[in-house]
This record gives sequence, C-alpha cells and structure tokens, in this order.
Amino acid sequence: MPALVEARESLSYWETRLQTLPRTAVRKRREARAMVDRWRARVSEAERAEYGHGLLGAIFLAMAERRLPTHTTRQIVRVGKGAAIVAATTVISMVLLTIIAFAVMLALIF
Repeated sequence: MPALVEARESLSYWETRLQTLPRTAVRKRREARAMVDRWRARVSEAERAEYGHGLLGAIFLAMAERRLPTHTTRQIVRVGKGAAIVAATTVISMVLLTIIAFAVMLALIF
C-alpha cells in the first residue's frame, strides 16, 4: 500500500476517533489528538514525497487532487494579509492626497 494512502487512512481513523470519543475520556482524547497531529505531519510528508517539494509540487497536488497543501494555504493567507494592508495604505494615501489637492485648488480659487 502506498505511503500516502496509508497515511490518509490512518489520519481519517484518528480524526473519526477523536470526534466520537466522549468528552469524559480525557486521556483517550489526548492520545487521539496527538495521533491526529502526527498523522497530519505524515500525510504532508507523503504528499511532498509523492508530488514533490516547492511550487511545482503544490501545482501537481492541485492538479491531481484539486486542493493546495496545508502549508501553502497558510502562506497564501499570510501573503494575502500583507497585500491587503499595502492596498489599504495605498488607498488611504491616495484619498488624503486628493483631499489636500482639492483644498489647495479651493484656496487658489478663492
């Protein structure tokens, strides 16, 4: 059985176990949470081994499974937040410059 398929099956098992355990089973839930974290890491490693590292691997994964790797998604969100801050700053600056230019033009007219 390929490593990626096995890792996904194990991750699915532990995620289901974590969701179905009662809240009072604290130790079993703690174990299941730790195993979910481990298997998520193993799935990521298996995906990188299967599809490759970096941007090219992310593109292959997106083409094959129609989704991006988890670490790539986080990077996109981080870059998107930075771009939104830059865009907001630019818009505010342009609005302020327009207001100042309008005030100067009014001062020259009157």
